[in-house]
Amino acid sequence: MALLEVHDLHYYYGNIHALKGVSFHVDEGEMVTLIGSNGAGKTTTLQTLSGLTDPKGVRGEILFDGKNITGWKGHKITGAGMAQVLEGRCIFPKLNVVQNLQMGAFLIKDKASVEKKIQEDIFKLFPRLEERKNSLGGSLSGGEQQMLAIGRAMLSNPKLLLLDEPSMGLAPLVVQEIFEAIKKIRDEGVTIMFVEQNSKIALNTADRGYVLQTGEIVMEDTCQNLLKNEDVKKAYLGG
Repeated sequence: MALLEVHDLHYYYGNIHALKGVSFHVDEGEMVTLIGSNGAGKTTTLQTLSGLTDPKGVRGEILFDGKNITGWKGHKITGAGMAQVLEGRCIFPKLNVVQNLQMGAFLIKDKASVEKKIQEDIFKLFPRLEERKNSLGGSLSGGEQQMLAIGRAMLSNPKLLLLDEPSMGLAPLVVQEIFEAIKKIRDEGVTIMFVEQNSKIALNTADRGYVLQTGEIVMEDTCQNLLKNEDVKKAYLGG
């Protein structure tokens, strides 16, 4: 059953036609990746889904959990169960780890449940965050900041987690740790869609993939098949 359906999605930055009729779906419990070169429209796609682009530039239809959320504002989409980890992480550098995490639960009134989730779920997923819980966000390494950004998004109890370039700027061992955590999140019942410049790790992690070129979906298949596809190999896998 589809949790997210996108039909003929267009986005315009003024006169620039960034997305040109993008259509795709993400089934409940699935992990889907969107790959493509720089400037293909990957980030614009995620930001349009989560209400972070100007609704005046949006054309098409976005259905999430049975609701038409096209043009909704970001906080309303978060409240409906979709959370995004932004490219560049965007943590609060002058707040400590726990305060940063709490910012992800701004729509949840039961603060005791928030603290319980931090202790029992987030710190279990990322033990390093518990070790650094009193440290300011700005003092964390890139990998720790990515863990923090993912943990913060999980505090809103999302049904769908969107991740924009989770491996960006991270060392290979840290990337492996981040993607192991993403797999655990999916195993716990959260549906995941992520954009990733590292196409090899993306296609080795997700169930299905879409290839985006200059604002258009040009290919979709299981990740297993995309890894074998000669065009994908040449364009994105260095082979």
